[in-house]
Amino acid sequence: MTISVNLQPDHAKHSRVYRATLARYTFRVATPADCDGIVALWPEHWQEANYHARGIIPDEDRYRSWTQKILDYGLHVIVLALYLDEVIGFFDYSLDHNFSTEPVAVMGTFYVKKPHRRSAVPMILLELAIAQMQADGACALHAPITSESLSSRALENTFAKYGFTVIGTMMGRAL
Repeated sequence: MTISVNLQPDHAKHSRVYRATLARYTFRVATPADCDGIVALWPEHWQEANYHARGIIPDEDRYRSWTQKILDYGLHVIVLALYLDEVIGFFDYSLDHNFSTEPVAVMGTFYVKKPHRRSAVPMILLELAIAQMQADGACALHAPITSESLSSRALENTFAKYGFTVIGTMMGRAL
């Protein structure tokens, strides 16, 4: 699936950065064939997420199986950022249609490899994911951000630039 959207950066000075980024990177919706590229980001993401502090033990095989399932059955939409055919970031969301007339998009994971975070890649991924959510009929996006992540402050700032506000707190502990 191709995402078609006219990206309009907020300021004219950003349009040059967007054009340069769009010339160097490819952005598209993931297919089942992208599972390995997504899973390849798992070790780096795991290290940053601080899951071990809550007694969560990684299981890459289980993650691969789950990722393949959501891609095969379309349970989540994953928007990819690729650099030289390597997956370097993604925005994953599902649609929750259990309590409202229109579905609500719920972010699963928004991850970009460290060397690409200071580029326009995160902003473009978010814009493309929002465009895809709108095309899917979503009326809102809920984006849980864990504060213990190394990139949580940057994610909060990115979402704030797009008019998102804090609507809750995420709590966690080992059981």
